[in-house]
Parts: sequence; C-alpha cells; structure tokens
Amino acid sequence: MNQKMAYTAYCIADKIELTRYQQEYPEDLLSKGSKEVYYQVRPGEYYFMLSYGVVVFAGMSPRKISEYLEQIEPFTIHHKEKASSDTLQVHFELENTEELKITFDALTLGHFDHAINRMIMMHLAQSVALDHYNMLSQATLSEVKSYTLDMERRGKVKLGQKRALQFIGKTLNTKNSIAENLYILDSPDVAWENEYLDRLHGTLARHFELVARYREIDNTLKIVEDNLEVYLSYNHHRESRRLEWIIIILIVIEVLDTFATKLL
Repeated sequence: MNQKMAYTAYCIADKIELTRYQQEYPEDLLSKGSKEVYYQVRPGEYYFMLSYGVVVFAGMSPRKISEYLEQIEPFTIHHKEKASSDTLQVHFELENTEELKITFDALTLGHFDHAINRMIMMHLAQSVALDHYNMLSQATLSEVKSYTLDMERRGKVKLGQKRALQFIGKTLNTKNSIAENLYILDSPDVAWENEYLDRLHGTLARHFELVARYREIDNTLKIVEDNLEVYLSYNHHRESRRLEWIIIILIVIEVLDTFATKLL
C-alpha cells in the first residue's frame, strides 16, 4: 500500500511560546520537549512547532493550515507578516520497510511512524529557518556594505561606535540562534539510537544542503564581523586622536596661563 503526504514549513516569528500554547491546547498533543511540540489532529494530519518560530504541517489542506496559523499567532513573539516557507512531498511505500530514497522534489520511505514524521518535520523546519537566517545575514551585509562604499567615496566612516556595536550584537545573536536551535553539524539524539533514522537524517541533511547553507551564512557573518572590526578600529583611532588634541590644548592653556601669571 502506498501513501503520499505533503509537508509544508513556515517561519512565522522570532519565537513561539510553546509552554503557553500547549497549556491552552493540550488536546491532540503527542509529544513535547523544551524546544518542540508535536500534535496529531487526526490520523494523517500533523503539525510540529519549534520554539525558534517555525511550524511544520503534514497532510493538511491549505484551509486548515491557515486556521492553525491564525490559532498559533497569539503565542508568537515578533510575528512576521510575510512568512518564508518550504515544502516536501513524501511517498510511503509501506510494503518495503527499508526503502529510503530521495529525488529533486520527493522523498520515498518504506514505512511511517511518529519518529520518522518528526525527523522529516525537523529537517524541513531547519531548512526554512536557514532561509530566514540567510535573509538576515544578507540584509546585515548589505547595510554594512553601504558604509564601506561611503568610506571608499568620501574617505571617512559615518558608522558610529553605538551602531557598530548594534551590528555586532545582531550578528552574534544570529550565530547563537543557529547554534542553539539547529542540528546542522551534529545528529539529533534520536538518530544515534536508530539506524533507519540515522540514514534518514543524513539523506535529508544532504537533500536540503543544510551544512553548505549554514557555512554560507557563517561566511557572510564573518565578512560582516571583519568589516565591523575595521570600523571599530577606525573609531577607536579617531577617538584617541581627539583625546590627544584635547590633552595638547589643555597643556597649551596651562602653559599660557603660567606665562601670564609670571608676567603679571
């Protein structure tokens, strides 16, 4: 018997308050953790929420997905008006339990269970989260480049110390969020306990190019950091020169005052 299921992930916010949500909607909850909750609405319909602002739906119609997104919105922090999304079609060839293959737009598996379902949802969530982090890093780089171009044209930097530190904070927060929430370079714990899940993890990680995309984001943020180091160094040098001139002026005033006192 063959089954087909469509998975769709949405990055809807910076954060979802999972504890509050599961307290409000305890029915249909199958499993929970500190960073994720997994619901079964009915057989063949599931949704999976991650604390870092991503929701993944499986086997649901667009209308029902819209209803659940509206239900989840009050539990989000910094909700996004335009959510980024990613999709995956999965075929379950239930007569062959060891089946596991993937093409450009579809995954074929030999059997279905909740651990497999969560594994698929987790990787799709990571994929759409990386899209979000990539947009953040590219936007930060574009803004920093505008100051670099201004430096080239005018020979000076308009980026002040406070603004540079804000850029550094944004960059570090992005890096910390990826390290805290995504299993990019390490396998999730459940994959170590089950050979089939470990194969599925490796297959999905390669399909979504998670490691390559993570490294691209990391390289972009490194470029941002390198630029900001130059700006901070320039600002520090400029501030040092200003202090030197203040000291020189104070010395000159003191000398003039001394001469004036002696002459009088």
